[in-house]
Amino acid sequence: MFRVSLLPQAAPFVIAGALLAAPAMAQMSSTPNDAPNSPAAAERGARPALEGETSDRPAADAPREADEQQQTDERQELDQALEKRQEADAPQGVDEQQRADERQATDARESLARALRDWSNEEPDVGRSVQRSEIAAYYKNRDYAPIWRDADGFTKSAKSALDTLRDAGHDGLRVNAPAQESSWSAAGELALSEAVADYAAQASGARVNPATISPDIEERPSVVKSPQALDAVAEAGEEAGARLAAFNPPHPAYAALREKLAELRAARGHPRREAATAHESDARPITNFASLPEATAKRVEAEIIANMERWRWEPREMGATRLEVNIPQFETTFTRDNHIVLRARVVVGKKTSPTPVFSDVMPYIIINPTWTVPESIIEKELEPKTGGKLSKLRKRGYKVTFRNGRAIVQQEPGEKNALGRLKFVFPNDLLIYMHDTPQKKLFARSKRAFSHGCVRVQDPFKLAEEVIARPGYDEKRLKALIGKKEHRINLATPVPVHIEYFTAVVNDEGALKLYDDIYGYSAKVRSALAL
Repeated sequence: MFRVSLLPQAAPFVIAGALLAAPAMAQMSSTPNDAPNSPAAAERGARPALEGETSDRPAADAPREADEQQQTDERQELDQALEKRQEADAPQGVDEQQRADERQATDARESLARALRDWSNEEPDVGRSVQRSEIAAYYKNRDYAPIWRDADGFTKSAKSALDTLRDAGHDGLRVNAPAQESSWSAAGELALSEAVADYAAQASGARVNPATISPDIEERPSVVKSPQALDAVAEAGEEAGARLAAFNPPHPAYAALREKLAELRAARGHPRREAATAHESDARPITNFASLPEATAKRVEAEIIANMERWRWEPREMGATRLEVNIPQFETTFTRDNHIVLRARVVVGKKTSPTPVFSDVMPYIIINPTWTVPESIIEKELEPKTGGKLSKLRKRGYKVTFRNGRAIVQQEPGEKNALGRLKFVFPNDLLIYMHDTPQKKLFARSKRAFSHGCVRVQDPFKLAEEVIARPGYDEKRLKALIGKKEHRINLATPVPVHIEYFTAVVNDEGALKLYDDIYGYSAKVRSALAL
């Protein structure tokens, strides 16, 4: 009874003991079987060697080989992990640098946007304020991305443009060139953009409006807008300075004046004054600036700059073949393929009836022209002379008709015709043209401002030969057409015509020649430029 009652309670301990003792018993039972002299060992020793190498290694080597295999596997896994890390690190580094660059670009945009908020309204000058508004709108359209910034601070374009800005005075301009900074800033960015825009505007003719000088000046410069200037310069790299300087007039006559300005300033910097003087009306060319008294040199310098300014009003493309009339010089020149082939004296308008300054195109000439008298001449001269009875003019060879109560007075072709025997036509609303004249003696005078506004030419048939430039239309053939019948000759290629006003000219010998300011335009330009 006692044994029976204890068995159920001891069973768990017995089972646990058996489980704990099982490995030891297994080891004990295997030891005799592995003994060298045991039948089992002998049986295994008799097996083939190959089988023994694969199946019957000593039990003590298994853990070591397992560890070595594990280490090999771990090394392979580590190598693979390192390779994957290296592969991952390369793009991650690029991405990180890219993110850093993007952060810097974003910071620059935000800095520029903040600087622009009040910048466009800071300038009290109306013209400058408009320019700043244009620049602010330009950056807004670019989402406030800087145009002068790169990884090294300011771009090559910025540095090149700065060089030209510092030399603005060489072209008679007044531009505030910003200081060169070592690192980029929003303030430096805007200062440079404003200077570039201001230079381009001044160089293209923004400083003086020709209409404020005289209503008889029809030329209108094409002033460069801020976005156009910034687009042209910002991406030009080392050529940015040249691009900026190219907004100045491209004409050789302008470049010649620019050189004379530099020579004069150099002479003023190293004065060697003599008693010689030079006046604007002096017929002698100036060949030695060092000989000018200081007051005269200053006046000549102002005159050069004023004439450079008027070159900004002229069309940038004047034509390789062209006809020019310089009013103060009383001279016309015909240029073919950029080489002057003819010069001739001219008579221009009086102070009370000045010859307008403008550009046009000549499509044809007329031999034996009819002169239709302008209404202004009828009212101011013919009516007073006839006592209001214009019919009296018929006795003097004029044709007088009336249409809708308005008198039409014409002079038929002939020796006494006011237009002479030849008329160069470039149709315009001003009713201005070039022509021959029966009053040849006026060409002998040094000052020839006698006309009602049109330009009289001393040797019209020679000029016509050059203008027509076709076989069979030489001077002799053209003169053979003189008579009572009009002959219209169309030009194969219309010729550009430029009526100009320059009181400072560099002649063919390279000397500066000054002419009288007969209409006072140059004085007004000097005043407008505060010279």
